[in-house]
Amino acid sequence: MTSSKGSNSTTKTGGEKWPQVLVAFIATIATFTTGLHVGWPAPSLPQLFSEEYPFDVSAEEGSYITIIGNLGAFFGSFIGNFILDKIGRRRCSIIIAFPQIISFLLIILSYQVMELLYVGRFVGGLAEGMVNTIIVIYVAEIAEPSIRGILGMMTAIAWYSGILFANVVGSYLTIRTTASIFIAFPVLFIVLFWRMPESPYYLLMKNENEEAQHVLKFLLRKPNVNDDLTKLQVDVDRQMSETGTFRDIFTIDSNRRAFFVTVGARFFQLTTGVAAMNFYIQILLKDATQSIAPHVGASIVLLIQLGMTVLNVFGVDRWGRKPLLLFSIIGCFVNLVLQMIFFILKEQTSVDTSIVDWFPLMMMMVLICVYSLGLGSVVGVLTDEMFSASIKAKLVCMVNGSFSLMTLAVTKYYQVTADGFGLTVPFSSFVALTFVAMLFFYYLVPETKGKTLEEIQQSLKGSEKRRKSKI
Repeated sequence: MTSSKGSNSTTKTGGEKWPQVLVAFIATIATFTTGLHVGWPAPSLPQLFSEEYPFDVSAEEGSYITIIGNLGAFFGSFIGNFILDKIGRRRCSIIIAFPQIISFLLIILSYQVMELLYVGRFVGGLAEGMVNTIIVIYVAEIAEPSIRGILGMMTAIAWYSGILFANVVGSYLTIRTTASIFIAFPVLFIVLFWRMPESPYYLLMKNENEEAQHVLKFLLRKPNVNDDLTKLQVDVDRQMSETGTFRDIFTIDSNRRAFFVTVGARFFQLTTGVAAMNFYIQILLKDATQSIAPHVGASIVLLIQLGMTVLNVFGVDRWGRKPLLLFSIIGCFVNLVLQMIFFILKEQTSVDTSIVDWFPLMMMMVLICVYSLGLGSVVGVLTDEMFSASIKAKLVCMVNGSFSLMTLAVTKYYQVTADGFGLTVPFSSFVALTFVAMLFFYYLVPETKGKTLEEIQQSLKGSEKRRKSKI
C-alpha cells in the first residue's frame, strides 16, 4: 500500500497496523466460506454413496458433483473481473455472499430433487472464483508491504480452516444439516463487512482522492497521510497509464512473465496431488489404510495443513517467498517418491505391506506439512503481488480461471486413474511433474519479499530491460 520508507515513517509517526489486520480478517470470512465449499466433498461423498442420501449416486456422478464446482469457479473468475473495476472491491466482496447462500440452500433442497446438487455445487464454484479474484486483490491493496505477506497468509488460513471445519462437521452430521449450518457464515460476512472501507488503490483509480485519504487515515491510524497518499497516487498513476486490456497480458513482457509464473506456480500446486487428495481424502484413506477411521485421519491431516499454514505466517515476510517455495516443492517430491514406491509394492507386487499399513497416513501428513509451508499458501501471496493495477483484475481472472480448469482436469484424472488402475498411476504422474516443478521454482520464480506493489512491477520491467540489452 505504501513504500518501504513510508512503512518506516508510519511507525515513527504513530501509525498502527491493527486496522489493516481487522479489515483483512473480516474479508477472509468469505474465503472461509469458500473453504467450506471446497471441503464439502470429502465428508459428503461417503454419505452420497450410502443409503443415508435419498437418491442412488454412482462413483461417476460423485466425481462430477465434486468437480463441477471448479467449472463454476472458472466462470466466477470472469464475473469477478467484469465487476471488480466497475463497482469496486468492497461492493464486489459483499456480492460474493449471495451465491454462497444460494449454493447451500440448493444442497438442502437436493433431498427433494437430486439434480439441484449439481446446480448448488456450480453456484458455490461461482462464488469460489469470485473470492479468488476479488478478496485476494482487496487484501493486497489495503496492506502495507511489511505485513502484506502476513495478511495474504490470512486468506490461506481461512481457506484451510473452512476445509477442516467442513470435514469435521460433515463427518458427523447429515449433508442437509451441514449445509444449514454453513449458511450462517456468508450471512455473518455481510453483517460484518458492510462497513469496511474501499481499497485506497481503487479510490485513486477512480480519482476519489478525498475518500482515499480518509481510508488511509483509518488503515494506517495516522492523522497525516499526505506523503503516503502522494506515493500511492504516483504508483497508481504510473500503472494506470498502461492500457490494461486482455491483449496486454500477452504483448507486454512484464505482464506475460507475471502470468506465466503465476499460472505455472498454480499448476505445480496441483501436480503434488494435494488438491485431489483433499477432495477424496476420506475415500483415499479408506482404500489405503485400515489403521484409523477415514474421517478421523482426514481431520488429522487437515488440522496439520492448517497448523503449518499458521506457522508459515511467521516466515513468509522473514525468510521470503522463494526459499519457502523451494523447500516445499523439494519436500513434496521426496515424499511423493516414497508414496509411489509404497503403492507399487502394494499393487504391483506380492510384497505384504500390511505390516506398514500406517505408512500412507503418515506420509500424507508429512506431504501436507511440506506443501503447506510453501506451495499451499505462498503461491497465493505471490499471485496477489505480481500484477500492475491497470491489468490486475484481468490477470487474476485469467490465472484463477486457468487454475479452476486445471483443478477440474487433475481431480478427474486422479479419480479415473485411481479407480481404473490403482494409486500407483496418479502418484507416478505426480512424481514426474513435481520434478519439473523444482526446476520451475528455482529458475523462474522471482522474490517479492518486502517490495511495494510498484517495486515488484519495476523489477519485472527491469528483468525485461536486461533481457533486451543482451540481444
